[in-house]
Amino acid sequence: MDNDYISKMKKMYTVDPGVVDKMNWFLVLAGAAGTILCVLAFAYWLIRFFGFLLSVSRGARSLKDPKFWKNMGVAMLIILLFMTGSVFTLLSQFYDYMDIWGWGG
Repeated sequence: MDNDYISKMKKMYTVDPGVVDKMNWFLVLAGAAGTILCVLAFAYWLIRFFGFLLSVSRGARSLKDPKFWKNMGVAMLIILLFMTGSVFTLLSQFYDYMDIWGWGG
């Protein structure tokens, strides 16, 4: 009974790889926009970092500010995941596993 349900779901929700080929122009534009957003996010991160160091040098803030370092660390991790393409590698591996399990077209 369980196997029958899964086979019906696989037929209903098959992934059509041809759709990605037809949407190639959109993916190129989305990649360009993603690159620009990553560069802007990294530039903003650098501005905040050097602004923090400037305020530390003036004595307005303490170098031992754990909230600042945690926020900046998480932000840098997210920026690097997108800049290096690791997020998309993980999504690609998930798609490959779905194909191995029989959910692909």
